[in-house]
Amino acid sequence: YQVTLHDSDCAESGAKVRFFIVSTNFFVVFFLMVCWLNVSFYVNLGIIFENDVNMELKKIGLALGLWLMAVMVMAQMPSLLTGGKADSQECKDWVENRLANMTLKEKIGQLFIHTVAPQDTEPNRKNIRNAVKEYKIGGLLFSGGQLPTQVTLTNFAQEMAETPLLMTFDGEWGLAMRLKETPSYPKNRVLGCIQDNDLLYEYGKEVARQCREIGVHVNFAPVADVDNNPLNPVINTRSFGGSPDNVAQKVIAYSRGLEEGGVLSVSKHFPGHGDTNVDSHKALPVLNFSRERMDSIEMYPFRKAFEAGLGGVMVGHLEVPALSKRTASLSSDIVQGILQKEFGFKGMIFTDALEMKGVSNNQNVCAQALIAGNDMVLAPRNLKRELDAVVVAVKNGQLTEEEITERCRKVLTFKYALGLHKPQFIQMSGLEQRLKRPEAE
Repeated sequence: YQVTLHDSDCAESGAKVRFFIVSTNFFVVFFLMVCWLNVSFYVNLGIIFENDVNMELKKIGLALGLWLMAVMVMAQMPSLLTGGKADSQECKDWVENRLANMTLKEKIGQLFIHTVAPQDTEPNRKNIRNAVKEYKIGGLLFSGGQLPTQVTLTNFAQEMAETPLLMTFDGEWGLAMRLKETPSYPKNRVLGCIQDNDLLYEYGKEVARQCREIGVHVNFAPVADVDNNPLNPVINTRSFGGSPDNVAQKVIAYSRGLEEGGVLSVSKHFPGHGDTNVDSHKALPVLNFSRERMDSIEMYPFRKAFEAGLGGVMVGHLEVPALSKRTASLSSDIVQGILQKEFGFKGMIFTDALEMKGVSNNQNVCAQALIAGNDMVLAPRNLKRELDAVVVAVKNGQLTEEEITERCRKVLTFKYALGLHKPQFIQMSGLEQRLKRPEAE
């Protein structure tokens, strides 16, 4: 593709080219609403003037009203779930059969993503074996390295897992962000300059294809942060730019490509890591902005992504006094209050890595994150200690077993939608050729 760049602040210029994405659900809901209102009007008119309304007309009005409510609920569901047949009886049976055979500790394990080094050594294999067999983790994240090693260890882990593992990847600009000698693409700052958002969609689909080739189901991308602080040491070129509108458009286009390619997108780092001068890997950033400012800039791209039906979000380790007294990733005010209740988000909620210094000093940090409302916790330092702490939290009443079961059900449902009910073996022969086909260039 040929890409034309704007002036130096290309993201701002790109915002002048407006791109609206409206789901088909919107038109269905609008049509049904009009029909229902018309029927209701004539029913009421008949009651007032004739007091003898045809009963069949009442039934039609009631049926349309119920249908409208059902469609509105479906419209709020992530499109990846509806597209992945998560509402089918086969999915429900697959999920419930696994839930029925899990202990409480095994259900808790499904909410953990364990990070491992991409080293094919016996100590590393033992680490993976313990995480999968003993702690029944829900997913894995490799920290980087060589492609053949990661694929070999992925097959090794999936062969052992009673419940297939959610394989996650941190590939903001494709596989090359973590894996050597794989297709490489520009960082988001360059992509933010593209005027044709269809190119971002196609790019997302290609990245998804490559992820699926190596057994990855979740990409922790894109960055939805608005980069409006030149002193930001960690976001910078990882952002699509400084215009909230343009960032939202790019996030939606790229994420739709990922999800239509069968990979869950994860917009990060909610509620916004752009205007900070502290790296949350090293310390806890503080955003001293009003709620109005957060709504109009930092949280704007995320809200638009949720409205578009995208399926994943990552909550950052950020202190935002206007939103909560607690760190965002550990705050029920933010995770449950804003994300789920205010924004109506029904997708998967991941924490940022819990070994990061912005939050790692908190005791029993995984239990705190689950109490806050996150669905999956990423990369705890001590897997056994953190799992045991969640069990204690359930016994103490800080979490209920019903809450754990519901989170586990949600994780399993997404696994089904992402194809994990099928065999997960990766064919090594010809893998490099499949990744580097002409369409990848």
